This record gives sequence, structure tokens and C-alpha cells, in this order.
Amino acid sequence: MTNQDIYNNIINFLINRNWKKEEVKTKYDVFIPPFELNFNSTYKLYIYNKYDRNDFEEGIIKNLNILSQIYEEYIDDLASIIIEDKQILSLHIENDYIKNAHPSMSFFPNLILKSKELLQEVANFSIIKQPHFFENTEEAERYLNLCNFFKNDKGSLITKIQLPNNEEIKEGNLFEIGITGSQINKNLIEITSFINKDIIGNDNFKPEDDFLILNKKLLSVNVTNKLKELYTSIDLADIDITLKSTEKNIKTSVKDLNNEKIDNIKNFSRVVREKMKEISENDVYGKIIQLSSRDVDGEKNTIKVEGLIKNIKSTIVVQLSSDDYKLATDAHKANQSVLINGILEKEKSQYKVIELKKFEPFSK
Repeated sequence: MTNQDIYNNIINFLINRNWKKEEVKTKYDVFIPPFELNFNSTYKLYIYNKYDRNDFEEGIIKNLNILSQIYEEYIDDLASIIIEDKQILSLHIENDYIKNAHPSMSFFPNLILKSKELLQEVANFSIIKQPHFFENTEEAERYLNLCNFFKNDKGSLITKIQLPNNEEIKEGNLFEIGITGSQINKNLIEITSFINKDIIGNDNFKPEDDFLILNKKLLSVNVTNKLKELYTSIDLADIDITLKSTEKNIKTSVKDLNNEKIDNIKNFSRVVREKMKEISENDVYGKIIQLSSRDVDGEKNTIKVEGLIKNIKSTIVVQLSSDDYKLATDAHKANQSVLINGILEKEKSQYKVIELKKFEPFSK
């Protein structure tokens, strides 16, 4: 970062918050505050503009101290944004029980872990641009490596993550524009806002195709699932998620979470996958290639079947009851094909039957 970059950042910070540059003096740009701050009409803010001088950073620090008081922001956050050219993600948990009883030893490590997973999936989504995917990208790893996770202040339920801003995460080429950290951060807050506003509170929500098409740029099964895991990791506490930058802060909140609202997120992810034909009802004929059971008289017996799905040879994992597992064992010994009818869910390298409707040995 050059001093001129720092100067540009603080000017953009003010302009994006409706400050008006009244005049330019020899050493200072003079700003008048926005109406919404209700300051005295004579108030003026002087921004040191001699970025080629050795005392420039000292002058900017003085400005940051003033802005810290005006906007009730930590000066370290403002320094990250303006001097280091980063963005800040703030996770502010509101939960009286956790505050009074003190969080468990695993509370914040779990929060950091789930935050990292969420950030990585947002980066993957920004690169792959598909509603669902199974691979991690090198670019997502790069983005995550550029994130800094700050330790919570003692007694604080605010977690802060320093995010890359103008760093190029995916290099551009003749056919594609590069992707910067700020674009990924924007996707994060927009998808989170979408889930918090339009999905969580809608019980038994079954979105129509028009709704999904309208919000196509916000549809990510991976990000939605990681957001759900983040919320469950903090025991369904109220949380404010804020993206801070030279632009105006963007905040999204979720309150009064419960298991029903978490189910709404699950159901929405399932609907998207159904629309992608990743969850569908199928008849599959095939040969058993693996049997697995710790107790054949129990209800947790698993087989793998190799069969055709959409004319592609695929592996299907099925959990069977004791009676069906015994049928499967006999069919496997006899090298006999089996019929599976049920709701199949596509995974990375196989399909899983999530609702079995029919299983039987099959003879042509």
C-alpha cells in the first residue's frame, strides 16, 4: 500500500458515508458531515492530504481516531480497512445464557472452524459459479490463506475476520475477468442476507421456478449448508454478520433461531438439488459389489450396487433392513441382479438412497 492508496481509501470511506468535500486547502481536504449524523453546522473534518510527506501516516492515524469515535468502530478495524486495504467480517453473537454461563471451551474453536468452512465454500462458489459442486478449488485455498482470524477479546462474543480486498484470487485471461477478494466477500454477505431474509422464516417453503431463476446468483447448496452448520455451532444464538469496508457497512442478522428454521434451510437446499436433478426417484437395476454389516439382524446394513443411472455406470449405496439384507446376501452369492426403487441423492463419486421404496432380487 502506498500513501496515495491510503489517502484514496480514507476519501472513499468518507464519500461512501455521504460526507461532502467542501474545499481543498494546502495541507488538508475539508469535509462536512452528512445530515444523518446531526452534527453542529460548523463541524468540519480535516483530512491530511500530503501523502508524499513523512508525517502522512501520523496525520491519518489522527483522522482514524476521530472516525473511530464518530462511528463507534475499533481503530484497529479502521486501520485494517484504510491503511492495510482489507475488509472485516464481524460475527456478533447475542446470547445472554452464553454470556452469563461463559462459553464452553469448544465454542470459539467451533465457530472459527465453521467460519473457515463457510468462507471456503463462498470462494469455491465464486470461482465455479454452480449451485452445487463437490470439488475444492486452488483459488478458494488461496482466498482462505489470505484471511486472518483475530482472537476474541476477553468476555467478548464478537469474532472478527480480516478478509482480502483487492487481491486477485483468480487470475483473469482473454476470456474471463479476474476475481478479487472483495467480489467473494460481496457474495458472502449477499447469500447470507438472502438465506436470513427469504428462507429461514418461510416454513415449508417450496420455491417456484421463477423465484429460483430470479435468485440464481445467490443459489449455492454448499454455502447454504455451511451457513446452517455455522448457526448450529453457536447453539442457534442470535447473530449479526457485518461486512466492513470503505463502502458502507452491510449487516444481516438472524434472530430467534430454532430447529424448525434450521429445517427450512435443509429443505431449501434439497429443493435446489432436486431442480438440478441431483435428488430424484429412480429405478436402478444392477449387481451387488459390496456387502457391509456388523449385525445382520439389525437395521444398519449397507450394500453397494453397480448399475446404470442416466445411462452412466454408477455406484449406489443402500441401507437395508435385516430381511432385505438377507435377500441381498443371497442375490450376491447367486450373482443375481437386484432392483432398487427410491429417492437417490448424488454425492461426489456415487449415489446414496435416502428413501428406499422397493428392494428385490431381479430375474430377467
